[in-house]
Amino acid sequence: MESKNIVGMSVLGLTFLFGAQGALAQVAIQPQSVPFGSFVLVPTLSLKTVSDDNIYNLPSNEVSSFSQILNPNLAFIAQDRLNVYKAVYNLNAASFANDSNDSYADQTFDLSAHIESSVRLRLDGGLAYKMLHDDRGTGVTSGLGLAAILASGEVDKYDVTTVRGGIEYGAKSARGLMVLNADMNQKRYSRANSVNRDNDTLNTLLGLRARIMPKTTALIDYEYSDTNYKTDVVKGGTADTQDTRILAGLTWENSAQTTGKLRLGQGKRQVDGGADINKFTWDLAVVWKPVALDTININGGARASDATTPYTSVENTNYSLSWTHDWLDRFNTTVSLGSSKDDYKGNPLAVDNRNDDTKTYGVAANYQMRRWLTFNAAINVNDRSSNQANFDSKRNVMSVGAQISL
Repeated sequence: MESKNIVGMSVLGLTFLFGAQGALAQVAIQPQSVPFGSFVLVPTLSLKTVSDDNIYNLPSNEVSSFSQILNPNLAFIAQDRLNVYKAVYNLNAASFANDSNDSYADQTFDLSAHIESSVRLRLDGGLAYKMLHDDRGTGVTSGLGLAAILASGEVDKYDVTTVRGGIEYGAKSARGLMVLNADMNQKRYSRANSVNRDNDTLNTLLGLRARIMPKTTALIDYEYSDTNYKTDVVKGGTADTQDTRILAGLTWENSAQTTGKLRLGQGKRQVDGGADINKFTWDLAVVWKPVALDTININGGARASDATTPYTSVENTNYSLSWTHDWLDRFNTTVSLGSSKDDYKGNPLAVDNRNDDTKTYGVAANYQMRRWLTFNAAINVNDRSSNQANFDSKRNVMSVGAQISL
């Protein structure tokens, strides 16, 4: 493959890197690529200063802090016709003024390939290694008092190793095609007393697609997830779970100024040593452009998933709405709001299982000063009420930052 073909990389490669919406957004940096051997290098950098008035999600005696967040991203991309190969490194580091134990440096290494060997066959594969964390006041320290959170030491670190693959069979112009995706994840916490949270997870999806109109497709998906914890519930660990979901729905593109996806179905969650959960499951994602300068995003969903000990499961239902308006070619604003309800299950010692209701509100502004430089500012409010008073919290987060590229 000649390097001149790689350097002249089409929009496809950048779309796989940043996502279709991010690559085509009007107010966003437009990064330049740099030849680097058989690849091109696309470096980007995000900087942000954050003011948070309740960093531990406490109901009272809140602690506020400023933080500086640094987020460089290095993407090496090679493209041969419709085949795209990527190697990505991402660092997300934060330094807190209040307490250095709240600081973190998350890192992600990701290798992936998208191969279209014929008009009917498309293959995806990847390997990823992530070094991540749970903030203090979340995860196992959620709901604890200030003294206990401070005594917990630094943030709760863990590593995730992922192997993933996917097959899509059928020409894109054909009436039908088949999709098969799978990934295996190994999650390991660094603290010695966290073995009961270490787990291995297998996720699979088998889907059928049928085009019923030029820009509308019907779908049927079968999803299966199997999570196995390193210490079983009999020994005081977390219970293993198996989730199966069957969903049917539609995807549509540029129909009445909307592009979206809706799936409806039924999910069953089996918990070792516990009661099964049968739940109506759905997810929705819609982008509506009523006029050229406005974009409205509507999202929502409901499903059961793993919860933090002592609970085995949480049933979540969420809705969100955002409105983005382009005031100028280089300036836009976004107003957003959301609602989420979490019902926790599986704690045999609980008289009343935990129930949380969370409201979120946000306002953001983006100004593209140069092709390679975008400034942004945001205010976000998170208001959580719970039937267990120690999980109540109200949090106001303000931030100013910039995105930079070559």
